[in-house]
Amino acid sequence: MRDEERFGKEVASMTCTRKLLVVFLLGALPVLMPCAAIAQQSKPIGFPDGPGRDLLLGRCFQCHADSMWRDHRQDRRGWEGTLYRMVGRGALWTEDEINTMAGYLAAVYGRPGKPASDK
Repeated sequence: MRDEERFGKEVASMTCTRKLLVVFLLGALPVLMPCAAIAQQSKPIGFPDGPGRDLLLGRCFQCHADSMWRDHRQDRRGWEGTLYRMVGRGALWTEDEINTMAGYLAAVYGRPGKPASDK
């Protein structure tokens, strides 16, 4: 087989591979679209307005879904510990941001019967 023929077959093979890749990606698109829509949900369930809400949603929802907090009940100190653990895992938050988020979480997802400001 001559070099030109072999080159032509390699090009044809690459073209076929690219076509298969495009078909696969287009086929996966309908599956991936609902996931993106869920991630872009604008009003998470269970997060009433309050000081720290927008900060929490902007920082924590980069990695976590809103269901992360529904079953957790901690006082302010417990939430601070959780937030500092996230800093240890790479979150880039200031101390003021951690205090604000911990205050919000304690008020909304604090232990029943405990005041939100037990510091």
